[in-house]
Amino acid sequence: MKASLAATVAGAAGTAAAKPSQRPRAAADAVIFVWLPGGVAQADTWDPKEFTPFTAGMKGSQLLGTCESIPTTVDGLRVGAGLEQMASVMHHGTVLRSLASETKFGAVHLKAQYAMLTGYLFPVGVKAPSMGAAVARTLGPRHPQVPPYIYLGRDIDTSDTEKQFISEAIGPGFYGPRHAPLMIPDPVRGLATLEAAAGMTRARLDRRLELLARVHGMADKGLRGSAKAEEYLRMMEQARKMMDSPVKQALDYANDERPATLAAYEPRITAEELKDKKYFFGRRFGHGLLVARRLVEAGARFVQVEYQYAAFKGFDTHEDGATRMVELKKQIDAPLAQLIRDLDERGLLERTLVVVASEFGRTIANQPKAGVEPIGFAEQQSGDELVIENEKLYGFHGHFSSANTLLFFGGGFQRGLVYGRTADRHPMMPIEKPVYLTDVHATIYRALGIRPDTAYVTEGRPFHVTKDGKGQAIEGLLA
Repeated sequence: MKASLAATVAGAAGTAAAKPSQRPRAAADAVIFVWLPGGVAQADTWDPKEFTPFTAGMKGSQLLGTCESIPTTVDGLRVGAGLEQMASVMHHGTVLRSLASETKFGAVHLKAQYAMLTGYLFPVGVKAPSMGAAVARTLGPRHPQVPPYIYLGRDIDTSDTEKQFISEAIGPGFYGPRHAPLMIPDPVRGLATLEAAAGMTRARLDRRLELLARVHGMADKGLRGSAKAEEYLRMMEQARKMMDSPVKQALDYANDERPATLAAYEPRITAEELKDKKYFFGRRFGHGLLVARRLVEAGARFVQVEYQYAAFKGFDTHEDGATRMVELKKQIDAPLAQLIRDLDERGLLERTLVVVASEFGRTIANQPKAGVEPIGFAEQQSGDELVIENEKLYGFHGHFSSANTLLFFGGGFQRGLVYGRTADRHPMMPIEKPVYLTDVHATIYRALGIRPDTAYVTEGRPFHVTKDGKGQAIEGLLA
């Protein structure tokens, strides 16, 4: 048992908000934030353009889309081929196609991810809390034994600076460890720390905790009154409760769910079919979505599920973009759609907000060899000077901070809505209803009943959940 498991159950306790504020009426009680870092190619997924078959020697400006588009359950809304299952549930969703950015992140994925997950550009001057931590701290737990912020799918690894930086972006920032997420790297394997050590019965463990309390009661008055000592005892108590909490039951999904349900959350491709056979998560992402649904049912407030990021892996497609997007869609399409169906059929979608996000979009490369772009993006490129000589270059290999697409399902957002529009030719900038990240965050917070100017004090000054407290909800997205 680890006391750190209890750190995230603390809820909204701690430093008071910088100023009292009246919360808007909440339309959602919980969030499932589906995180697809690496830069999803929007023109092949949620914002498809004209299909352009590969021809050796074609110009970059000719490449508008590497797949056909398909109809969805919303009149006039089309998505990229390979997303047939998602197409069948789009009447439940809102597609935001015009997320713009004045910041050009260039080759730096991690700073773009930091901005998406915290709402602030790095460096901030303080450690900015992630959205999950802000929601958890402000609203607290929905169930006393379920951490309000749970993170699925990312390995706990501090072996290099890139992974340490990612931990900062998803972490509690200056809120401190009490508001950190409960990390569950691989939902398929469960969480060993919810089990007692070999030979340790529950009764024996409880006796040890009773002894600890007695010893503490015999300590010097100064120690007994120490806030740190009290916090330690409280964390131990919460950690023990976690061992019998609904979280453990949620992770026992393989014994509870029907075989057909388990199969619906699995990828439609095997490792042997992939170009990069070493970067395959099997059931990890899909079953993570299933566990997220079960955690929300159990009382979780904010659950983030990641298709784990690594440079030049997954959605970070710097070569073979067209082929890899086909493979990636086979891994995410069915599980994502099944999550929406499950939530709807169980009556949970009305009060659960599902967000599908990536840090930026993609465009054509700005160099003739993918993966060596000196600045990593082609924000203003028309592609007239780029020659696509082979199929490794056929795809969207350039970072595109200027346009991104997000999906929202349930939780107070409109259904069957397409919001905004991007140009049909390069550069595919937003040309109708451009919106910015600060306001997107404010919209999510509004749905949860959180004011965008909610703030907590650090270093003697208020730090807001949206940048400088100036975020404004986008009314056109909300029901």
